[in-house]
Formats: sequence, structure tokens, C-alpha cells
Amino acid sequence: MSQKHLVTGPFSELWRGVDSAVVIDGIGLNGNVYVDDPSVALTLVKSPEILSQVDDAEFAEFQRISESVFQSLVGELNRVHGIDHPERFWRIVCGAWFLQFAQVWYLRWRVASEVFREHGVLACRRIDIKWQELLPVTHDEASLLFATDIWNHVAYCDAFNFVARSSNVETVVISPDRNQELSDYRTIINFGLPSQSAKSKLESVLAKISPRPKIVLAGVVQSRAALVAMHLRLGVLPRLWRFSAKLTPQPVDA
Repeated sequence: MSQKHLVTGPFSELWRGVDSAVVIDGIGLNGNVYVDDPSVALTLVKSPEILSQVDDAEFAEFQRISESVFQSLVGELNRVHGIDHPERFWRIVCGAWFLQFAQVWYLRWRVASEVFREHGVLACRRIDIKWQELLPVTHDEASLLFATDIWNHVAYCDAFNFVARSSNVETVVISPDRNQELSDYRTIINFGLPSQSAKSKLESVLAKISPRPKIVLAGVVQSRAALVAMHLRLGVLPRLWRFSAKLTPQPVDA
């Protein structure tokens, strides 16, 4: 008997050569099942039906756990940056981003848990994209990135492997086209944000002469005066709190 596969995204490399598959949210925008190979026996899983079963007690427990994790995150952020900002500072800076990430991840985990309970261990093909390439760098980007097929695919794969407590169910699929699609998408939705290059002369000068403390913005250590200059150059207030997608540790006072 052939191994049943878990399909978590509309990418043909995930079901190529497969005899049977469990597909999470397998209906495309056109209203049709996106697994277009008639030889594949399909079982469709609709995540809204599973999530509608989450009751008040379960959601309250999720909120309690996510708050505990956020408290730990505050301590770690202060430690890494060598500062001692109060909790309210970090809630302003990244509270919305974290809450959205926690909720989205929890919902994927909840669906994956139900799939595992119903179908047991399934083979799972995961496109080779690292989490560093998937983490949003602003709250605005998070709203768009979490809705993409590729993000959901990877999140569901990792969530399923977690509940199955096995890495043996996963097969990594190399797909350069998907990596490029993700890169292009992120470039578009981050258009206009400051990059690690292309500073104006005024920004560069102010960055050298302005006193501490400095601010980590767009993965770059910026002085407050340089921030003002950047605002003037852009003509609008940018989305201030942008975290490095590569998650590279940066000293605050470098």
C-alpha cells in the first residue's frame, strides 16, 4: 500500500508522483481543487471547520502561553541589545507583530494536530525555504506574508512534523522558482522602506556626529538624528520598527 502524503500548498512538486494525499485548504481562488492530477486520490481538510471548534477555554490558554512567551522575548531583547527598556516599550515596538505571529502559528498547529489525529503519520514534502527567509520584518509585511501560499505551506509542514514528533516524515524539495517568487514578493511589499545601503550624505554625516543611543532600524544601527534625516528624504514617516529578515545580531552602539 502506497504512503499517503500531506499537501499544504498549490505547488505541483508537492504531489508529483503521489497516489493519494490529504490536502489542507485545497480549494484555489477559482473555486477548484488545486491538485490538478486526476490520478491522485484526495482527502480535503477545511481549516475553518477545525478552527470553529476552538472554545473560550482553549483560546484563553493560548493567550496565557503567548503572553508568557512575550515576557521571555522582552527579557531576551533587552539582553541582546544591552538595555533595560520597560515592557511597554517592546509592546509598542513589536507587540502587534508578535501577537499576529503567535495567533497565525497557533492556528496552523491546531489544524495540523487535528490532521494528525485523524490520519496519523503522513509523508510530507517541504520546499527548501528557511525560516529566516519567511519571517516578516514589519507588522505591515506580516499581514501580507502570512497570507501567502508559501508561508502557509512551510508553517503547516513544520507544525505537522512537530505534532507527529518525527522528522522522518519530511522530504525536502529544492525549488529555486519558489525561492525567487518569495524574494520578488517581499521586494514589492517592502518597496520604499530604507535599505542597508543608499543613505543620503546628510544621513551619513548625522550618523557620525550624533550622540548615543542609537536605534536598530531595517537591520541597520541608526542614530536618532539620521532617522530624522531619513524621514525628510522619504517625505513620509516610514514604518519605524523593521527587524532584520536575516535575524543577524547587531550591537546597539556599534
